[in-house]
Formats: sequence, structure tokens, C-alpha cells
Amino acid sequence: MTILFCMNKKKLRNIGLTFLCSCCYMFLQAQFRHDYSQTLVMKLFLSKPDETGGSFVNCDFEKALTIIQQVDELTLQAPKIIYLVGWQYKGHDDKYPAFFEVNPLLKRKQDITASESLRWLMTEAKKYNTTVSLHINMTDAYEDSPLWETYVKNDLISKDRQGNLLVIGNYNNRKAYQVNYRKEWEKGFTQKRIDSLFTIVPQLVQAGTIHIDAWIARESQGHYESAVEEAKYQVKAARYWQQKGVDITSEWVMDYMTGIVPFAWHFNNRGASDYLSVPANVYTGSGLNPDLKWTDFGLGFLFGTSMYGENLFPKKEEADQDAWVKLFSREFYLNCLQYFFLNRYKRLSVQGEKNERKAFFSDSIVVSLADSSVYKGDTQLRNRGFVCFPVVWKEEKMLAVYADADTTVPVIIPPEWGKLRSCDIYKVTLHGKKSISSKKLKKGQLLVPLKKEQPYIIVPGKN
Repeated sequence: MTILFCMNKKKLRNIGLTFLCSCCYMFLQAQFRHDYSQTLVMKLFLSKPDETGGSFVNCDFEKALTIIQQVDELTLQAPKIIYLVGWQYKGHDDKYPAFFEVNPLLKRKQDITASESLRWLMTEAKKYNTTVSLHINMTDAYEDSPLWETYVKNDLISKDRQGNLLVIGNYNNRKAYQVNYRKEWEKGFTQKRIDSLFTIVPQLVQAGTIHIDAWIARESQGHYESAVEEAKYQVKAARYWQQKGVDITSEWVMDYMTGIVPFAWHFNNRGASDYLSVPANVYTGSGLNPDLKWTDFGLGFLFGTSMYGENLFPKKEEADQDAWVKLFSREFYLNCLQYFFLNRYKRLSVQGEKNERKAFFSDSIVVSLADSSVYKGDTQLRNRGFVCFPVVWKEEKMLAVYADADTTVPVIIPPEWGKLRSCDIYKVTLHGKKSISSKKLKKGQLLVPLKKEQPYIIVPGKN
């Protein structure tokens, strides 16, 4: 089997390692706190160190809750996980390997400490179908970290062939060094780091998930240690998180983490056989990183892809703080509806070549790459930039409809809705659904005029 490691934040290399044969994946039972195949997983950028030694705050905890409320309306109350990026010290990529202090500039005025505000946000977000958790890094080490001297003294940093500490990047104008996973684990510092975070943010137990950024196994030539050996200690750390009741999600998909890590931010380098043998509730991801040109991007459409979210949320410097809404809605309705829907069905086969491929699922579902269509039996659920999918996370009957251009289309009402005379149509807004009209059915169909990039929902009429 080929295993993927990210050697830096933009490049992957292949290293051989076998933990499970691919034929075993179909028998794996997902034992995770969340079903990531039915959850919208995103990040929210809060702060980062600035060039003067201070902190640039893009979004504090109070503003974060406002965004979470708005996103809950736009996503029709879909289950969501949001990881906070830059919650610690002066922000993103600051003071690792330490992550034991909340950025005080993110605090609410009425709270005494920023930690109190973070706990408040994690609790309040639950009201909006959202689990808030943390974005951390267990790979990088910086010289200005409170733990730097401890990690150097205890030989917990990987080394190059000459015995120099292994530099793996430069972030916020500081060198980043590679933590040595084996030595950190064997000397108990991995466990200490994890345990200490729970004392600061005990709500992590309730959240049940955490995101580990740039979690990469690299060889330490100075320790005569391969990347394969390092990967084994990644697995030990992941198991330790699981013992604490917390799922790990990561930046890159890693074959050897199948059944251990349920979700990857970038789901690149998967083949059709991987999608067919590993169910979405065992391993899935947000999207396909466009920088990796050799990726088979067609598989993202055939099997469904989610959305990153982080690149769409409002930025502090933007004059129009609502400009993100249309972009966010487009990504959600053209990607996530299909993703959630397909993930509920068994993946059967892929037929055809290149852009003529079709993916077949249980219950007569067919996805065609050639014309960007999705069918369930004779019912068309997607035709290029027009989608009409059932809102599968809702108990009540509901269709979500979206088009990337002005159009009037016939919408087929699912026969399982029973005999109806009419349906009610609403448009989706930041402030909830707004009634548009009630239309009578003709032969089980509605003729619905759609405005460009405006999401709608259709529900059974009250009669």
C-alpha cells in the first residue's frame, strides 16, 4: 500500500507502509464521536502574530458566535464542526509546541479571562447545531515557545544528517522545527501536552473532536529514524486522544490512519478503489487541494465533496461584511447537498474512463461526470449548476433548491411525500427562511422560478 506524508505544507511524497490491506477497510466499523460524512467541518480564522510583535485579530469570540448563528441559517441547521484557528497566545502558528494560553485579545468585555470567553463560545454554539473545537499543531516547534528549552534539553526535536535541529519551514518570520514523535512519546511529553490542554479547555471532552494541523511524519536522520517509524508514534498519539474521548482530524489524508482518523481537510490522492473500499463514515474530507495538479478531481464530483468554509468567512478588512454570504451559499448548495446525500448510500462501482465516468450507488443512484448530473432512478437531482436535493439531516420533509443562473425549472416532488395538493416555497436568508409562495402540484411537479445564486427550500403545503 502507498502511504502519503506531507513533507511540507504544499508537497506530498510517497512512503511505503502497511497497517491494513485495502480489502479490510470495508469491514471497518466507525467508532467515532461524530459522523463526519454527515457533518459540515470547517475552520474559522481568529488571529495571528503581527509584524510589530503584537496580534492581529480578525474575529474575536463574540463575532465568532454571530458568524456561527448566520451559518446555521444558511446551512438549514446542518450538523457542523468549526475549529478555531489562532485561538492561542498571539494567534495562528504561535508558540508551538506549547498550546496552553488563550489569546487575551479574543476575550469578551464581560468576561474576566479569555479562557472563560472560549468556554462560553463552545457552550453557546451548541444552540446553533455547531460543535466548536480547537485547531492545534503537534509537529512544529519554535524557539520563542515556553517549551523550547525543555524540548531541546530532552532531545525531542528531530535532526538532519549533520545533527542539526531539523528546520521544516518559516512561519510568522520564525523557523519551525520538527518535533520528534518517537522521543516525545517515549519520554511522556506527548501525553503531558495532551493532558495539559484538557485542564485548560475541559469542554474538549464534550466537543469530542480536535483538528491537528500539518501533522506530518518526517525522517530524523540524526536519530537514524525513518518516517515510517515516526508514523507509528503518530498512531500512538491518535489512540491516546481517542482514549480521552476525542476524535482526531488532520490536514492531509493518510492511508495508514484509516479507521483511526475519520476526516482530513485535504482529501487528495485518492483513487476510485479507495472511495469504493472505504466508506465515507470511516474516512472522508472537506475537499481537494487545487495546488496538487495530479489529483483526480473528477472523483470529488462522482463521490461528493464538502467545503472548506475558512476561505469564505468575512475578513476584518473587508468593507462589505455580508459579501461572503453568496460565496458561502454557492459552495454549500452546489457541494454539500450532494456530499451529504451520496454519503448515505453504498458505493457500488465506477464505470467509464476519464470525463465519461459514472459512479453507481445503491437505490438506483447514478452520478455522471460528463454532464454533471445526479439521478435517483428517473428523478434528476442535479443538472450542472442546478440542484434539488432532499435535506437529509432534517426529520421533516424538505427539498433544497439552488441554481447558478436565473431559471424556471420543474421540480419533481418525491413520491414518498405522499399525495399533496401544494407545496410551500421559501427563500433562505441570513435571518431565517422567508415565505415566497405556495404552488399547486401538477402531476407531482412544481414549476419554480429561481433567482441566480439564491437558495430556496420546498416543503409540503399546509393543506
